[in-house]
Amino acid sequence: MGDIDWRARWANNNIGFHLDQVNPMLIKHWPALQAAPGDGVLVPLCGKSLDLLELHKQGHFVLGSELSELAVAAFFADNHLSVSRQFAGEHEYWSSDRLAIILGDFFTLPAGSIPARFVYDRAALVALPPHKQTQYVKHLLRIAPGIEQILLITVEYDDTFAPAPPFSIPPASVAALYQDDFTIELLETRQTKPSPGKQAQGLTTITEHVFRLGRR
Repeated sequence: MGDIDWRARWANNNIGFHLDQVNPMLIKHWPALQAAPGDGVLVPLCGKSLDLLELHKQGHFVLGSELSELAVAAFFADNHLSVSRQFAGEHEYWSSDRLAIILGDFFTLPAGSIPARFVYDRAALVALPPHKQTQYVKHLLRIAPGIEQILLITVEYDDTFAPAPPFSIPPASVAALYQDDFTIELLETRQTKPSPGKQAQGLTTITEHVFRLGRR
């Protein structure tokens, strides 16, 4: 997955990036994508996010991707979901009703293996260092060539003051990464509180950007 040991972060409960509620920006801005019940939604690097449940509640077929087995197991256990498990190559699909999480390395998912028209990305791009972000975008389009729209949330802050992750990604960087394949609409920019870990480092505010990306 790259330079950060995400399995160790889950093992040590160093998961300040996890929200104990549905992200309010998902609730507010997901309708702008006009995804219909039954549409497939990919949530890369999903952890045990409650956003998966919100998308499922709206009738979508939800497919997450996550490296840590601890995170995947916690998601199904915490939400009291029955689960079936099935291997597909080096990945394992944990499934319940119209919701599944692929356990394994996102970057080794096979080309064309994800039948999703929509992507919700709150925690994937910001988890990757800059030299991995271009690779991430290219691989995303390789594994899910039918993507039509993406709801993307990034953060921007002084990362020399409070080191990453998450990685600071301003709108100009989003444009550089996606403009060849997507139109980019900035839906909202707001100031919000950083995670408790970042607050402990002295960071008092963080800028959050919400984008709707439409396939060209």
